[in-house]
Amino acid sequence: MSHRILAGALLSAALALGALYLADYLVLRYHIARGGLGAATATVTILYGTPLKNGEVSIFWDQPQTETCIRSMFPHLGYPPCWYAKRHATKIISENPPAFALKPWPPS
Repeated sequence: MSHRILAGALLSAALALGALYLADYLVLRYHIARGGLGAATATVTILYGTPLKNGEVSIFWDQPQTETCIRSMFPHLGYPPCWYAKRHATKIISENPPAFALKPWPPS
């Protein structure tokens, strides 16, 4: 009996999340159709990391750039939502990922 209640609750939560995503998309398309596009810009600072021979990483930064974002709760049409773009205003681009990212999990 408790498995049926749990399955029903999970199904209801998944349907509610799907309905919320669809409603968010339809509101965005409505704004685009009205000509408002619902798009905005956010300033992003890009950092470039270059690995050195001694194992350290040298960081270079560029001028802040603007990134197109959309005013919605979820990403749509290939653009991130503005609330996410503003909170993640620094992008790190590295030639090689950090060494800790290459270690397998769980450690042996």
